Amino acid sequence: MEGINSLIPTLAGLVGAIIGAVFGGIVPHYLREKSAYKNFRKNKLELLYKDITHWLNDGFSNLVINFHLVFIKEIDWNEYLDKISSETSSDFDYFQIEITINLYFCKLETDFNNITKAFQELNRFINNEIKEAYLASMDISIFKSDFDAKVKNIDFLAEKLKDHIKRMSKEI
Repeated sequence: MEGINSLIPTLAGLVGAIIGAVFGGIVPHYLREKSAYKNFRKNKLELLYKDITHWLNDGFSNLVINFHLVFIKEIDWNEYLDKISSETSSDFDYFQIEITINLYFCKLETDFNNITKAFQELNRFINNEIKEAYLASMDISIFKSDFDAKVKNIDFLAEKLKDHIKRMSKEI
């Protein structure tokens, strides 16, 4: 019995040391790592929001504004192509948005894919239907309402994605 009584303080000291290590070192380290991860995700969301806004303001708006000039016959098709090629920022990488979403924010994939599909649909509409009519010297103003509807849809989808990013950022 006396051997057990002398073992109790040793075990109590050992248990105390283990508990102290867990709560004094491991738990604070875990909490710091968790906080750093939250900050990392929040920063990624902020950059993603900025990149999406830049993509829409630079590329998409450039396309829409310049194509309206074709509609009102202020520029021809070749001038339109020259303008969208020269005015699109070369330092912007669309694929960075896609990479960030695929690696870190899979919940945003559907919203992003919807915008991408709508943008591709608009480009096909411009480069197939409208271009064919333009090259046949037809009045392309008949396509303006469909063009505007597609642009409004992209704007709606973009706001939906940005709102989703805002909600995710607040949840972190």
